[in-house]
Amino acid sequence: MKKHFLLFSSFIVLMSSQALSNSSTPTIKKPKLIVVLIIDQFRADYLTRFKERFLPAKNSNGAVGGFNYLISNGAYFPYAQYDILQSMTGPGHATLLTGSYPYQSGIPLNDWYDSKLGKNIYCVEDEGSPIVGLPENKDLRGMSPKNLIGSTVGDELKNAGYPSKVISIALKDRAAILMGGHRADLSLWFDPKSFQWISSRYYLPEGNLPSWVTKLNEEVKIKKSPMKVWSAKLQETMKSYFATTSSYPNDKKLTGKIGPTFNHGIAACSPEELSSPYGNELTAQAALRAIDFYDLGKNITPDLLAVSFSSHDYVGHAFGPNSKEIEDMTVSEDRVISTFLNNLKNKIPGGLKEVVVVLSADHGVAPNSDWLLKNKMASGRVDIGALQAKIEERLNQKFGKIDSGKGWITYSIDFNYYINRDGINSKKLSKSDVENEIKKVLQMEDGFVHVFTHTDYENRLLPPGMHERQILKTYFSGRSGDVIAIPKPFFVHGDDNSTTHMTGYSYDRTVPLIIAGAGFKHGIIPKMVDVVDIAPTLTILTGTIPPSSSEGRVLTEAFNP
Repeated sequence: MKKHFLLFSSFIVLMSSQALSNSSTPTIKKPKLIVVLIIDQFRADYLTRFKERFLPAKNSNGAVGGFNYLISNGAYFPYAQYDILQSMTGPGHATLLTGSYPYQSGIPLNDWYDSKLGKNIYCVEDEGSPIVGLPENKDLRGMSPKNLIGSTVGDELKNAGYPSKVISIALKDRAAILMGGHRADLSLWFDPKSFQWISSRYYLPEGNLPSWVTKLNEEVKIKKSPMKVWSAKLQETMKSYFATTSSYPNDKKLTGKIGPTFNHGIAACSPEELSSPYGNELTAQAALRAIDFYDLGKNITPDLLAVSFSSHDYVGHAFGPNSKEIEDMTVSEDRVISTFLNNLKNKIPGGLKEVVVVLSADHGVAPNSDWLLKNKMASGRVDIGALQAKIEERLNQKFGKIDSGKGWITYSIDFNYYINRDGINSKKLSKSDVENEIKKVLQMEDGFVHVFTHTDYENRLLPPGMHERQILKTYFSGRSGDVIAIPKPFFVHGDDNSTTHMTGYSYDRTVPLIIAGAGFKHGIIPKMVDVVDIAPTLTILTGTIPPSSSEGRVLTEAFNP
């Protein structure tokens, strides 16, 4: 009997061992380099709407394409979401590599009002970190990640003691800084007025740009022609079914013919030149130079390069998502990414097999409201100046004018309203009473679906469902508004732009996500995922812990078994 029991036990152990060896467990390979490519304002549907115009995944000469290469050689999630109240550049880039929502990262908006300091605050401003690369100017705001709370993927590489390099690059300062985190070796951004790459003393305490950046700036300023022309790269053999005409025919930023085809005249070395495919080329050029200078991908531990292409956002605001301009911009990005990947393949020992590439975006965008109205969709623009005048009138009638003459609202942005603290204190009023009066005014506006106050937030008296969930993930006391209005779908604030992004609706929050590299599946994974999942998925590759406030999960379904 004992002999039979031992034989049976041995059989169970053997079968268990075989089961474990045959089980579907992800294969995790530590890459030499992680490249995070973010396209600013790149809605999820751009990869499907314009797919026919993208380069092939690989051509007969072995050169790789752009989007099609990444889709064919990576785990492609068509829908990744920012489940937050207001989708914009600052919160989006802060979320990407922290894996945390704005209520933790402290970046609920691009700008806010600090009642204690009595002034507006830009999300990456820091008076203690002067700009490097420009003549000293007291009017220039210093920049750093000072306002970002918690760590990033790059920070955790450094915190683990690895000699990894962390570099972040974008035309927009907030994009570069918030991706790089607190311990980046360098965050680099572009000054449109002087038309050159700059940084701050936070990264360069000695006050000098690295030699490679200085040389790059010299090259950027050498122009053979004072005027460039951005022409649509339309081909008769490639039909475009979706983009018809520019959805913003009265654009003031770029001059030229606008329509199914266009020719925009753009002055060289001007801010307008960044609102064209050239801005993407500048960004990719800087990223490739950084790879060379820092020997990225050649260290004993993984390096991180985060790159954000800001020009797409400039064009999107000017022309809207249903324009030939945005189609052409997307096609140009496909070519720029292809060029970047082919260069990367030759620079990294082992080629692209040793690199993990992440492609995503910081937010989407709404269609042009005028275009929507013409096509039977409820939409509109809220006159923010007139609305604030109504609020002031209501509060003056209810409580009387404030003696200081500053008004009841010290600052408003993106339907966030900040109350004059000195004013309510001088009148000995309850802040919640003033909030409620503002709320009543906003509730009468046709363009809003919900309005909530700071007091409502504290008492958890919030709009139901999606909006409550997004508020709780976004609201940051002291930075978010005292009163916030949530617009109806497709309603935006009125300004000179064709369109904008500022909500938690699908068109603003939904972006693509591709993770390509050794160990990852190839093809579409039809599953909704969260952008906060990117950070823990990357840290499991590097062998470090997730960022301090990370709330996402590891995307196990993206890995090969």
